[in-house]
Parts: sequence; C-alpha cells; structure tokens
Amino acid sequence: MNITVSALEAPTQDSLEEWLNTPRLAKCGELFTPSETMWWPDKSAPYAINWLAAIACVPYDWQRWLHAALAYRMAEVAHVTNLQATSILSRAAQAGLNPLNEHQLIDLRERFSMSEFSALASFMKFWQQCESLEQRPTKVLIDAYGALPRKKRPRNDVVLRLDPEQGPFTQAEQAALYQWAHEQFCQGNLKPERYLYLRLLMTYGQRGTQLRMMVFNDFIKTERGYQVRIFWAKQKDDGAGWREKSETFILDKDLYNVVQAYRSIVLARLEHEYPGRADWCKAIEHVPLFRRTRGKTGGDNKLIPVIIDLPGLNVLEHKPQVKFHTSYGVTSYWLFQIEGMPNFPISSRTHQPLKISKGHRFRHTLGTDLSNAGLDEWSIASALMHSNTHTVRQYRAVSGELMQLIDEKMSDHLALVVKAFTGTIVTDRASAKNGDRVDRQIEDLAVCGADTACHLDAPFTCYGCSKFQPLFDADHSAALERLERRRSQTIASDKTTGVLWDRAILACRKVILDCIELRESGKAGKAGRSNA
Repeated sequence: MNITVSALEAPTQDSLEEWLNTPRLAKCGELFTPSETMWWPDKSAPYAINWLAAIACVPYDWQRWLHAALAYRMAEVAHVTNLQATSILSRAAQAGLNPLNEHQLIDLRERFSMSEFSALASFMKFWQQCESLEQRPTKVLIDAYGALPRKKRPRNDVVLRLDPEQGPFTQAEQAALYQWAHEQFCQGNLKPERYLYLRLLMTYGQRGTQLRMMVFNDFIKTERGYQVRIFWAKQKDDGAGWREKSETFILDKDLYNVVQAYRSIVLARLEHEYPGRADWCKAIEHVPLFRRTRGKTGGDNKLIPVIIDLPGLNVLEHKPQVKFHTSYGVTSYWLFQIEGMPNFPISSRTHQPLKISKGHRFRHTLGTDLSNAGLDEWSIASALMHSNTHTVRQYRAVSGELMQLIDEKMSDHLALVVKAFTGTIVTDRASAKNGDRVDRQIEDLAVCGADTACHLDAPFTCYGCSKFQPLFDADHSAALERLERRRSQTIASDKTTGVLWDRAILACRKVILDCIELRESGKAGKAGRSNA
C-alpha cells in the first residue's frame, strides 16, 4: 500500500469521498485508510479506533468533516490519544450531546471527567485549527470551551493521606508480596513474564509504559556487575520519544539470571514457531521482554505464539519495534489476575487482598522508602526518573510521620478486628478473680486472674494476656501513651523488636473502645465483659 498524491491534497466538498478512501500515514509510521470501519495502524495499541460511532455525535452534514478531522489527527498524535477522543465522542453521541452546540458544553463538562473534557476540548481546538478542512468549528465555540470553568479536581493525594489501597505499601506488605511472588513463581503458578513485570515494578517503581519498552538487551552484565537500562517516558524535551533516552540502574544478580533463563526459553520458542523469519540468535536482543501476542490456546493444547505474527520480524535483527511490544491493557489485566490468585497476601490495614493494580503504588512506595532511608530530593527524583524535584516533595513531607499517621488512621480499626484483647473487663476489684489479693493488683489499672505470678513487665505485657482483667474506670488512655512511648524507644534502637509492642497496644486500644461502648450503652454496672 502506497501513499498517493491525493492523500497530500486538502479535501473539498467534491473530493472528500475520494480523500477518505485514500491510504494515509499515521503517527506510528503505518498506513491506514480513513474509510475503513476500524483503524488500527499501531498494533501495540490495546484497541482499534471506531470512528463510525464517534461521528454520530454531530449532525449528518458535519459527520464527514469530523471523520476527516479524526483522520488528519492520526498523523499528529499517538493512536491511544485518538482512541480516547473517539471514545469520548462516542459516549457523547450515546448521551445525545453535540460537541458543536455551545449550549450543551456544561452538560458535556458534567458528563465527563475533568481529563476527558480537556481531551475533548483539545480535539475540538485541533479541528478548528485544521485549515485543510472546509467545514470546521467556529473560533467562538473553541473560546467557549476554553472559558468554561473546569470541575474542581477533588483533593486525592493518596501518598499524603496514606491510602491503604492506592498509597505506599508498608514494609510488611512488601515483604509478604515478595515472598508470595517468589513462591508462586518457583511452583510454576506465576508465569515468567508476569513474575518479571511484578518484580520490576517492586524494585524500580517505574511506570508501566517504561517497563513495556524493555527488550532482552536492556539487561546487561559488565565488569562492574549487573545493570538494567530503563527508558524515559513523558519527556517534554528533545529526548522525547519511544526508547529515545535511557538511564542505567544496578541490577540484582538473581534477577539477571532469571531474565537470561527466560531469554533462552523465548529464543527456543521463536526458532520453533517462526523458522527462517529472522536470525533469532541475533534478533533476540531486540525482542520485547513483554511481547504482544494474539490468539488463545487451542483444544489440542497448542501454545499461544510467543510473539504476534506480523510482517517485519526480521527487522528485530537491527532494532526494537514498538508493534511487537505488549499494551497497557494487557499488563493491567495481569495485575488484576494476580490479585485474585489463591493465598494472595492480605493487607493488615484493610483485611482484604493487597491492591497492586491501583495507580502508581509501587512508585509511591519507592519514593517513600527512599525518603525514609535519608536520601535527598534530587536522589529520589533521579531514582524515579523525574526531571525535577517538585513531585517528590510529597514523599519528604510524609515520610517522617508515616508510622504515626498510620497508627492514627488505622489503629482503632485494627483493634476491633485483630482480637488482641482476650481478657475480661471488670467493674471493680470485688468482681474480679484474685481481686482480694494484693500481689495480683496491676497498679490501678487491673487485676491479674492468673494462679501464679509471671514476673513479666506489667502492665506493658498484660493487655494481651487472657488472664488480664482491666478495671472499667481505670485510666487506660494513660497506659496507652506509656505503651506507645515504650514502643518508640525500642524502635529507635531495634525496629524488628519494636513491632512486638503492636499487639499490646492494639489490645489496650480495644479495652478503651470496649469501656466507651459499655459506658454509652449503660451496661457499666453489669460485671464482666469477656473478649475471649
């Protein structure tokens, strides 16, 4: 398929039909024909573009010109950007909203999210400025789009408010996830590409689009050790572009060996599935680590091809090709599936399976951990591949208070569900077992119901004991403050041992909550509330 001269000429009312039937070049470098029902020149994109559903949002006499505007824009922006625009226009058509009608702009703004409405306004501005088209929106309409106040973005900083589903993972959650992934991979339950994708997210905290750019040649063994090459994304300078600008990071030897073993498997599969299509020993260097595939396993247990069967496989002998790399939709689906696998780690904060498919959780985690480790803003920005320090300041703001804020937000909730307190609340000493024994009194807080003395560090170790009988009217809040101070002192010298105080603290919180509930319910006069 070749580009004809007519494809370069501006369409007129009379030549528009022929123009739409002429192949054109998309931004990805592949050809497409505007009149074809679906556009999919960029095979690395998750979906084809359905322009037919999109143009239904405008009156009939405008539809062919909107069709042409979308076709023109295919040469200017990425496939996924035009995919978003056509999706928005299609949904506007379903809602009976016309983006050319100035009186419906408020309805359009309310119908879509702030980012979607901005994308719509951007496309309409492109159409208005496309001088090659005879029929375009008016400048007055585009000014109305620009002047319309945007909906306020809700304050939703998941890092600063330590969102347990979208914010940074705790150290315990990271350890549980790493252990689970390692075991599942070793047992053959987690496919190599999914294991590697998860490991790279956890280790380097980069965006999914950066990991999807990777090829086997990005994992390097040098005299100084092992390195991995990661390419920039979202650049606004001369380095912008797919695999244009990269940084190198230290790579764990074990992870390097896993990648090399997987490389050997993929090489053998390529030589078997596509013999003669390329010199695979040479091309394997440029084969994507996360490849685009198509098809399902057949009834005869035939394996899915290791890479999609498209023309130009031999080009991989010389350089990577974006059309062979997997898409955002595929890797997102991997993470959703992993969340649903048996024995997936449970968050102690939500008591639900960990959320690994939400936003930039691994990125937030790395930034927070680096700040906790004492790195300066420029070092954190470098690790996260930011061009400035503006975005990383949120990690500096939250890191010093991370554990304290988690306690404030989650401790009362955890106290209710962990069942750390298993003793019995009593209204007075007379109603307690051993209440008449002086040697069983625990300060002015409780009575010990044990038959023999334990000689442990009372009252700090007592709240989690089943023989503990806290007094209803005692000042357990003061005891809680002492417990938390003791934990802080221990953590300052030994973080591992410090967490052993958590259960006693949760038990003390549960006692306080139970006493409040008894007081509010008027049941304080009834002796004995057991949590066993």
